[in-house]
Amino acid sequence: MGYPGKNTKSYDTPRHPWQAARLAEEVGHVKTYGLRNKREVWKAQTLLRNYRRSAMEMLAEITEGELAGHVKQKSDDILTKLKRYGILSQEGGLDDILALDARNFLDRRLQTQVYRQGFANTLRQSRQFITHGHIAIEGKKVTVPGYMVTKEDELKIEYYLNSPLKSESHVQRPAQIVQKEIAQIEEVQEDRRRGRGRRGGGGGAGGRGRSGPGRSGPGGANRGASGPAGKGSGNRSTGGPASKASGNRSTGGPASKASGNRSTGGPASKASGNRSTGGSASKASGNRSTDVPAGKDTKTPAEK
Repeated sequence: MGYPGKNTKSYDTPRHPWQAARLAEEVGHVKTYGLRNKREVWKAQTLLRNYRRSAMEMLAEITEGELAGHVKQKSDDILTKLKRYGILSQEGGLDDILALDARNFLDRRLQTQVYRQGFANTLRQSRQFITHGHIAIEGKKVTVPGYMVTKEDELKIEYYLNSPLKSESHVQRPAQIVQKEIAQIEEVQEDRRRGRGRRGGGGGAGGRGRSGPGRSGPGGANRGASGPAGKGSGNRSTGGPASKASGNRSTGGPASKASGNRSTGGPASKASGNRSTGGSASKASGNRSTDVPAGKDTKTPAEK
């Protein structure tokens, strides 16, 4: 026994700091059992190492003869203790100690037992309940997550008498958490069913229509783009301030109108044929005409 006022380490650190297999194993134990750090893994490994060393020493004594005296007493004490904690079976012997693993000791921690018996929803929450004083063994509060639980005490784990978790209606009780999750799942499923019903209902009268200042009016054809007072009912119309288009395409000036295939006119040109290119106040009704300005004689010699 060391000095009572001095804390001594109860574990041995690894000899080599960087070993991939050992590091992966330690990280797996931390995640599986919800441990705080690797120090708790090293404590379990140190306990396992000490029991193995004692078992090998006693097995060496057996090879020379029967165990007797204090060696037999030590062997019985070790086997009795491991069986009392549930680490060894009732028929186990010294040979079975060599087959143990660190997980056998981690399984007997209070944190693991509280979670497995349903007093907490997760291992992290189990550790929180223990450190906050909500867990008791046979009515006695235990606040150490690494407390080793015997087979007898395993059935005596309960909530502390003065803990709010003692009430079955507490929101953090596992039963209440499960009921809340079930209610949320049912609510989500109901919302999905309602959403499918709304999407499957009747649509609008037509497909899709848009109209605005720069689009075609009600009942328009492909596309009509006009100015402030333009209207389009043909294929496409691009006009000035007062242009109208009812044919295929019309590109006019300030007051041009097009009812044929294509018309490109000046300030007051009109086109009703296939194509017309006119000057001031010109009109075209044939296939194609090129007008000259008004006031000039355009008759042929035969007509004269």
